[in-house]
Amino acid sequence: MATEPHPRAPRGLGRLLRAGIGVHEPVLDTVPSERPVYTRYGGIVLATALLGGISAAVALDALLQGASTWAMVAAGTVWTAFVYLVDSWLVSSTHGKIGRSRNRALMPRLLLSILIGLALAEPLLFQVFAPEMDKHLTEGRDRAVQTYYGRLLACNPVDGTTTLDRADCGKYQLGVHGAPVALRNQITDVKDQLGKLTAHVADVDRQQAKLDADSNELCSKKNYKRVAGGWDVTQQCETARRQAAAFSSGNDVDSERAKATALRNRIDTLTGQMKRSTETYRAKVMERARAERAHKAGELRDTGLLDRAEALWAVMTSAFYPCYFAIVLHLLLLVFDSLPVLVKFMAGVSAYDQALHDHLAGDRRERDADRRADEERARERRRAELALLRARTTDEREAAEHELVQSRVRREKERRALIEELTRALLSEEPNRNIGFPEQNGQVRIKPR
Repeated sequence: MATEPHPRAPRGLGRLLRAGIGVHEPVLDTVPSERPVYTRYGGIVLATALLGGISAAVALDALLQGASTWAMVAAGTVWTAFVYLVDSWLVSSTHGKIGRSRNRALMPRLLLSILIGLALAEPLLFQVFAPEMDKHLTEGRDRAVQTYYGRLLACNPVDGTTTLDRADCGKYQLGVHGAPVALRNQITDVKDQLGKLTAHVADVDRQQAKLDADSNELCSKKNYKRVAGGWDVTQQCETARRQAAAFSSGNDVDSERAKATALRNRIDTLTGQMKRSTETYRAKVMERARAERAHKAGELRDTGLLDRAEALWAVMTSAFYPCYFAIVLHLLLLVFDSLPVLVKFMAGVSAYDQALHDHLAGDRRERDADRRADEERARERRRAELALLRARTTDEREAAEHELVQSRVRREKERRALIEELTRALLSEEPNRNIGFPEQNGQVRIKPR
């Protein structure tokens, strides 16, 4: 009894989905019960590619910080097409494989699918944990900016003290000009001069006081000497008075005190100038430090993909629940991204795989039979050509031999005819005077007698 033809699948979205994963419709028509399975299989591959496109758009937004909508759409479209092509190849290359060859084909494809899943899952996790990551990045950025600002102020004192000899301040120098270092050095020098002058004046006053005390002691009434007509100072008193007067005249203490007063006035003037210069320098340093802080904040505000990855790791490891939730979500996205190959693993060998395997095996047998038939025809053709060549060679050899025999016969006839002619000439009464003499090339030469 003739078998009824298998119903053909109608054209539509289902057929397009199956075509995307490399389903051979004529073979699938032999097992129509598998048609809905492979239609949903094609939908899974398409959904995975769309998820990859969304992930690529999110990753581009995180990487470029404010990319245009058209750029995100273009990146998502390109990545969707790429993921769809890769997953389609991963799936279609395993159709019709059974036994150990199926496992050998699926394992490397599963590993590749997992790698693609890892690449697709991270940007989606960035989007899920975006508030926590932004908070972590903001706090870390503020701490870094404040630390940098503190180092700038510590390495650039507002009083102008140099910190060039400090190794930890090498990259924090602001280079602000107008530091009141010269005024401070002048004040220090003037104070040193004032100190030396004050010490000198104090030493002179101390010595003068001692001389005056000695003179007063020697010139007191209890040390008077009796002279004619009354009492008088002693010689030691006169000597002490002369020494005190000489020491006082030899050390101009008043001029030294005037110099000290001038130095104090100079210190007051320089101190006022230094105060004004310090305020100006302090304003410059603070303005430059604030500008550097704003620049540093601007640099840290542009976060890249690695910064967001570090922030995600920090959020995950901050507590148990975020870590647990992130791991579960990551595994879920990874499984979903690897679903095209995982479904192939879980489904096992389907009726379509068996039918396609048998179909491919039949095609291989037909190709092998055609190849063997072609080889046999080629061998027969070569044998016929060889036989024809041999027969042609034999005929040509026989023809050449026949021609050689005929040539020998002709030469023999010519030789005999010549001999007979010579014999008749010799036996005749008036023989010819000229007798032809045969040459080797067949021509006859007349030889005179």
